[in-house]
Amino acid sequence: MSIYRTVLNDDYSWPGPLSQLPLKIDPSMIEKLDPEYVEFFNEVLCERPDILETHKYPVAQTKAGGNVIPGQSPPKEMAKIYEIEIPRKYTSADTSIPARVFVPKGNKPASGWPCTIWYHGGGWVLGSISTENSYCTHLADLAKCVVITVDYRLAPEFPFPACVDDAFEALLFVMENAAKLDVDNTKVCPAGSSAGGNLAAVMTHKYASSELSGGLPPLKFQMMVVPVTDNTATGETQLSWKENEKTPQLPATKMLWYRKIYLPEAGHTLSHPESSPLFHKGDSFRNVPPAFIAAAECDVLRSEAEAYHAKLREHGIESKLVIYRGVPHTAMVMDNRLSQGAKLVRDTILSIRDALYS
Repeated sequence: MSIYRTVLNDDYSWPGPLSQLPLKIDPSMIEKLDPEYVEFFNEVLCERPDILETHKYPVAQTKAGGNVIPGQSPPKEMAKIYEIEIPRKYTSADTSIPARVFVPKGNKPASGWPCTIWYHGGGWVLGSISTENSYCTHLADLAKCVVITVDYRLAPEFPFPACVDDAFEALLFVMENAAKLDVDNTKVCPAGSSAGGNLAAVMTHKYASSELSGGLPPLKFQMMVVPVTDNTATGETQLSWKENEKTPQLPATKMLWYRKIYLPEAGHTLSHPESSPLFHKGDSFRNVPPAFIAAAECDVLRSEAEAYHAKLREHGIESKLVIYRGVPHTAMVMDNRLSQGAKLVRDTILSIRDALYS
């Protein structure tokens, strides 16, 4: 059976047994991967099926375990970290939206701190505001901005478009309550990794076209790390899905697993612009802010990042794409072990700093 036709088990796990330990890198990827990553894989990851074969476990079990990937740098010290609850104003749900605010050390600009709204990764199924704490502290420290990371609702309990609603509520809350948050709403950047990169891209289109943003400043910048931009992708439509089908950490089967849980109705939801921002029309692209996109060479999602970058440029939007060689999807959270991961972290943060202070 084609992997695209696979039906998930009742507990949302991918059918089939776990692979025998120690886990191995597929022969199709060995020559492509950076030796630093191969060393880390053989030292640590080969004994971690919970990380490499997440899709073969019941979703509830993985969520309970936290699914934290090893290899992140220690967090930076902040002036303050505090929690907030974002009230619902424009969407219908019974709960507020938790968020965490990272305030850097240093002197706040007279107009308020620039602000990055961070959407975490995890395939819209896993992750939380704690998943990328280390990156958020580095971002706040080096870019000298407040970082607000959003604990949006996750599938399968809350499939598409619940997280889109939450992400947009959070963005509007920051723009409307800038003074209370000590931020400058003329210098706001939506950003995120993987599924969070998808949400960041979706937010720029949604904000630009919404009547709710009327009277508010435009967004200053957008930054996406290994984003999902095309939920219709297959090995026939996106080259990297074919080239990197059996890449470690996010093979095609695992990406499809996330997709099947997040977009269970499939059909038109796969190509809906709020799940696949690559499918926004040209008029929408002309209204989004400049972008920095980080892609991993050995990621199934690389071609989607390239296509999204090309579409931004085609419609007159300044966009920079950097492809980090020899690393898979999760390089950002392995920055303490991978030189390319550390470079990605620094490049992405500096892109935000330069944009917000220009």
